[in-house]
Amino acid sequence: MNNLEDVFIENDKINAPFLLASSYNGLVKFTGSHIQNGILYWYFTPKEKAKLLIDQLRTKTEPRIPAQDIFSAIETFWQQVAEMRGKG
Repeated sequence: MNNLEDVFIENDKINAPFLLASSYNGLVKFTGSHIQNGILYWYFTPKEKAKLLIDQLRTKTEPRIPAQDIFSAIETFWQQVAEMRGKG
């Protein structure tokens, strides 16, 4: 994994799929995920860009992300949650 200082860690059911969809469009890079204490965490870089995207999402000034990318990212998020629940 990249330098952890430049990694944004997210586990929110709205923010994580939004950042994943943003990675499909090259706005950030998805660098992986892991489970800790039954919680799924996703990693994105660069950290400051990921923070900016989340701020833009909250203020409704986010970049245009194709709807299909959002839906695909949400589906991926919930698939990973289901897999995690199935393992433990």
